Amino acid sequence: MFPLYMRFISTGTVCTYARYSCLCLPCPCKQVDYIQRRGYKKKWAKNEGSKPHTVHALNHMEAFYKPVFKERWPSIRISLLTTSKYCALLNNYNSENEKVEKYLTDLGTYNAMEKAKLARAKYLEKENQQIVTEQSSLPIESLIDFPKRPSHSEVDENDDVNDDDEDVKEDIQPVVGKNTSLYDFIPTKRVYTDKELLQQHIARVATFDDSLLEVPVKVIQEQVPELPEDLKFFVYPKGDISKFPNPKMKHGNLLGYYMMDAASLLPVIALDLQENDSVLDLCAAPGGKTLAMLQTLKTENLTCIDESWSRLSRLKDISKWYIGETPSSMSVSKRDGKLLEDPFYNKVLVDVPCNTDRHVLISEDNNLFKPGRMEERLELPKEQMELLVAGIKSCKPGGTVVYSTCTLSPAQNDGVIHAAMDHLWKETDIDTVVIDISYLRPIFKDIFTFFPKTKYGQLVLPTLSSNFGPMYICKIKRIR
Repeated sequence: MFPLYMRFISTGTVCTYARYSCLCLPCPCKQVDYIQRRGYKKKWAKNEGSKPHTVHALNHMEAFYKPVFKERWPSIRISLLTTSKYCALLNNYNSENEKVEKYLTDLGTYNAMEKAKLARAKYLEKENQQIVTEQSSLPIESLIDFPKRPSHSEVDENDDVNDDDEDVKEDIQPVVGKNTSLYDFIPTKRVYTDKELLQQHIARVATFDDSLLEVPVKVIQEQVPELPEDLKFFVYPKGDISKFPNPKMKHGNLLGYYMMDAASLLPVIALDLQENDSVLDLCAAPGGKTLAMLQTLKTENLTCIDESWSRLSRLKDISKWYIGETPSSMSVSKRDGKLLEDPFYNKVLVDVPCNTDRHVLISEDNNLFKPGRMEERLELPKEQMELLVAGIKSCKPGGTVVYSTCTLSPAQNDGVIHAAMDHLWKETDIDTVVIDISYLRPIFKDIFTFFPKTKYGQLVLPTLSSNFGPMYICKIKRIR
């Protein structure tokens, strides 16, 4: 029985009968109407308006992706909200990989690399190209006309501006006229709230306007490289949404195949690894692309770095399950990739942290669109640019860098490429060119769907029939 002073006749009305009547008289209130006030308080004002982080992510994409992809967006949107498709990367370190290959074929899958090699041969025949293994005798510097970069002395001379310069006077007093007093009131045209300023900042960070480009970025053609002979991955045909069984150790002493998004293999293919290459995986963890590079059997010197111990532990686990002991040619260390500057490598993979479009649409855990991570999300393009610049600085002249993300964001794709080129042009003596890798589209057109309107790289779009991606890939060559 509740205390007499804690009774309610109905919600919000306190029973005062027993307080002013003899205690021996029964209360006329029904027991079912007694509600205890203590401990019951609905915090509707605080919780009613909150939205899941996934909804914030979807609203962001509706605002900034839809204008870019236009009529393609409805298909992309529903594909992102649907379970993604995986491939099975064959483990060449397994002692019985032939049995694993037969097992995968019996599931109804096919080796996508074999199909891509046939498509490559047809593409070369159609374009009347020849496979050339030897490089041109002329250095690439002589084939590219780079604009003259202003020297530091010229910049210093320009900084010493004469006080009598008319342009400087106009810059100092752009609004105030000769007859204007400091006490004259000039009304403000528009006052922006903090929310409006934040929205403007988000719009600047999330978009890429190529009409404002000032720094020249050269895009050159290259010979279509050979596809990795030992890299094999199996996929179900288009429209088949069957799933691969979880790999087991029944075939050999290691796991027979690794399940991953097939589009994640394109950066490794674009890297065009060769024997004796010195390779840097700048953001190696959790290790899917690192494992793919190892499957090419051409990584005699592979350096893997990441700034997260937890992610590096995941990479080491993958190495243990698929390779066994870490190969002597592979080193793993915790470092901040943005601090690298010494050119020790001739192949660099920069798979940067990004919006991770699929994850933020389906998972609330550690979602990048939670209010507490807004500042981190807005700083992503800057961090990506710094990682790419560090990757280019770590690359030897004549070497190549592949930049990749798993987002559709133009600002984090083509926008970061141009921001890095702008930084290198203004702050360093490094010259770079973007290599056209549009040949990936006809070679892998039966497996992936590509977006044809990117400026520098290639972008895989998720579709219901082939739900891989998103994945952006751009290849850069350091000249000097």
